[in-house]
Amino acid sequence: MTVNTLSRDEIRNLNINSPKDIAAFVPGVASANATSGSTPTFSIRGIGLEDYSGANMSGTGIYFDGHLAPFPVFYSGQLLDLQEVNVEKGPQGFDYGRSTTGGAINMVSVQPSAKKEGYIDWGYSSYNTNTGKLAWNVPISSKVYNRVAFSYTKGDGWQHDVHTNQRYGAQDVLVLRNLTKILVSPDDTVTLNLHYTRDVGTPVSPQNTNADAMVWGSTPGTYGIAPNSPANAVNVGAFAPRRRENGGGVSVNYSHNFDNATFESVTSIDFMRRNINDNYDGEAKSVGDFVWDDTYISQSHDMRFSSSVGNLYRYTVGLYQSYDKISANYVNDEQDLFDSPLGTINSNFKQQNISTGIYVNNIINITKGLEFIASGRFSYDIRDFKGGTVDTGGFVTGKPGSYLSYLDESQVYHRFTGKVGLRYRITPNILVYGTISNGYKAGTYFSAPVTASQGLDYIRPESVLAYEVGAKAQLFHHRLELSGSLFDYEYRNRQTLVVANMPGNTISLTLASLPRARSRGGELQAVWHSPVPHLDLQAGFAYLDAQTLSSMSSLNGLSLLSPVSSHTQLPYAPRFSWDGVARYTIDVSPRYHVALQVSYTWKARFWSSLSDPNARLGQMSSLGARMTFAPRNDKWQASVYVENAADKHTDVMSFTTNDNSRVQYIQTPRWVGCDLRYNF
Repeated sequence: MTVNTLSRDEIRNLNINSPKDIAAFVPGVASANATSGSTPTFSIRGIGLEDYSGANMSGTGIYFDGHLAPFPVFYSGQLLDLQEVNVEKGPQGFDYGRSTTGGAINMVSVQPSAKKEGYIDWGYSSYNTNTGKLAWNVPISSKVYNRVAFSYTKGDGWQHDVHTNQRYGAQDVLVLRNLTKILVSPDDTVTLNLHYTRDVGTPVSPQNTNADAMVWGSTPGTYGIAPNSPANAVNVGAFAPRRRENGGGVSVNYSHNFDNATFESVTSIDFMRRNINDNYDGEAKSVGDFVWDDTYISQSHDMRFSSSVGNLYRYTVGLYQSYDKISANYVNDEQDLFDSPLGTINSNFKQQNISTGIYVNNIINITKGLEFIASGRFSYDIRDFKGGTVDTGGFVTGKPGSYLSYLDESQVYHRFTGKVGLRYRITPNILVYGTISNGYKAGTYFSAPVTASQGLDYIRPESVLAYEVGAKAQLFHHRLELSGSLFDYEYRNRQTLVVANMPGNTISLTLASLPRARSRGGELQAVWHSPVPHLDLQAGFAYLDAQTLSSMSSLNGLSLLSPVSSHTQLPYAPRFSWDGVARYTIDVSPRYHVALQVSYTWKARFWSSLSDPNARLGQMSSLGARMTFAPRNDKWQASVYVENAADKHTDVMSFTTNDNSRVQYIQTPRWVGCDLRYNF
């Protein structure tokens, strides 16, 4: 199994501040914000989540200190004071957590310790953005350690409305986390995690460059923006985008060490309240504006027992349980599209998910250096959905408040999954492996407003059969680290976002089940420490051939905007991607040194959804640089940096909106900043 790790220093030096930033420096991972709100979507090797509504779970599991964040709204905020980020690729759920088809991303916080230490960090960057960070580790007693982490970012927006000069994309994010570790006994440890996130910034707005001429017959820039407008230009109108997100939770990690075994338990509960006004159509008219108003509750418990029989046999057996609930009212304002003040529909629903899994992971030492892996899992899932799309104004049906679509049902599904493989250590520094595994992701519902009942339906579970071979090596006295893999995934019933034609000559995104797809490719990552004194190099490369094997032209009687033929590129699956980092340290005096860093990331063009001719994104690239001046003991650090130094303006998300025009989100512009850190 392939695992890519970003260290504590890499996270800071590469300015990784949100989950989607991780994708830039991990081969085979793609990510984007699917709306103006906090709904980052992830894909690992072409497997992940495209649904933007916020009520669906990804094929990639996101974990914070061992507890699962099941929905995208839980992803943002908690990337502070991290020890490392681990990206595990391929089907997961055999030694912890929930079953996933694509992989898992684990965020690991710096843990409390017996040492009194910490740091304070202040930064100033483009668009008057101030960032303050603090981490303080305090041993309360010989058996109780506490670590508190704090982050606050506030800045002006980088987008400008062409008519009102109002700014959008402003940041106002507060994040808190407190970890308390209690050494109950020499064998028992309890860690209490309290965390909170508040985001009241102003969302970015997408751009619409062709609605004026194509839909309204008006001068470019009247309701959208002109094709030659500046990259930061938007046209929002009277609609006021805003973000109000508040959420937090508590988790308890418990471990007990036996003579030859370990018991671990992770219990968590999280809450999130979200209200976002989203100028989703990119126009000054009300064609497809959204109001996302929802409340989330997520509870989970994962306990596992690990042991070994000498050097011959190791195993882990565990039980996972989770309960999630969403209460939502999503409003889609289409008054100008229908030319009526009554043209508003909303999705009002409650969704509950119960998941249970029993898993076992066995590792058998066959002979010196050769291990056999055999894992299995039984998953049992219940999905309850009650609600649908309401014709709020009565424009479609003539009956205000009547349902255009409605479901009140419960779906139950269970599945056995497993993994077998061999792992052989040729030398102490060279490892080769091969695995065959299958993964499973529970069924789901599309929860955004749709005017046709066919667009609201249960989407059956998806599954993947994965083959992978790989190698890892440490050469030249551990100075050169190489890892590479080849993989071939066979996909069944892929949950995928499509665009369908709706009644009233409109369109809408919805979910479909693609019968067959395939994803195959290879990845290579290298880290070279000191090829010459004081120089570190890092590079990653990925090739991905992810395509449909089935064609699709309709969904439950609704024709698709553009038919999907076989051998179409899957969403979030760039054919090529690569990244590189070079860091050189110069001793400028016996007491001080300067570190110079250059980074570059590049991803080929890919699609954000199927059946949408406007959903193809541009080539994404970003050149970054950082210079840090510090004493030899790193007691303090002063840095200057630039991101997207070439000021690229690639469309990082695009789609067809309700009036058939094209909408795009643009890459964040060149960002220049400085920060000061004091370690105590």
